[in-house]
Amino acid sequence: MPIVYLLRHAQSTANIKGILAGRDNSVELTKKGFKQAKNLVPVIEQLKIAKIYCSPLTRCIQTIDPYMQKRANTSFNVDERLIEMDYGSWSGKKLSSLASKREWRIVQSKPSSFTFPKGESFRSMRARVESILKELSNQKQPILLVTHGDIIKMFLAAAVGLKTDDFQRFVVEPGSISTISINKGSYSIVSSNTNSSAALNNPITNVIGGGDFIAKGFKWWNR
Repeated sequence: MPIVYLLRHAQSTANIKGILAGRDNSVELTKKGFKQAKNLVPVIEQLKIAKIYCSPLTRCIQTIDPYMQKRANTSFNVDERLIEMDYGSWSGKKLSSLASKREWRIVQSKPSSFTFPKGESFRSMRARVESILKELSNQKQPILLVTHGDIIKMFLAAAVGLKTDDFQRFVVEPGSISTISINKGSYSIVSSNTNSSAALNNPITNVIGGGDFIAKGFKWWNR
């Protein structure tokens, strides 16, 4: 049974500032985030990952770098479909100020009807998530996707057939891993929002249902 692990990047500078980072590639991990990335190495090692697909944004690359430094032979690929949602003119703004906008209520209650000004629609984001899920249905070995919070929430919603309007029900914290199992085209959420080795290594008993980047210093990159 194929297993897909979804890793949200570790804590970023935008996370602690309460900023909607979007596709800003200058956003990096915090000191705590780098520590989280290092601590994830033994957790990921136990998952026996065959392939890794990663968002092209710096904060995701930095999150998986400590693991790749130890496991440089692991197949690694950047997939543009895993990039953060394009929040358009909302990108770089404080979440506290965005919450006062009239459109904020739509984003929270009826996201399927919303397109960010000069940005992406939630329907478009879901389409790229579903295209990845469909491709992964044919995988035989464990796969790790390194991506962003809203993207992972949409993966989880799509996996269990929740509507786009309900994808915000999930909580996905920085540095957490969520797990989806695939069986003959059917998806189940094994675990979510965890970095516990015990939870991640028991998929059967736990079943409950962009920007350009030049990777300098990452020796395992672009193989």
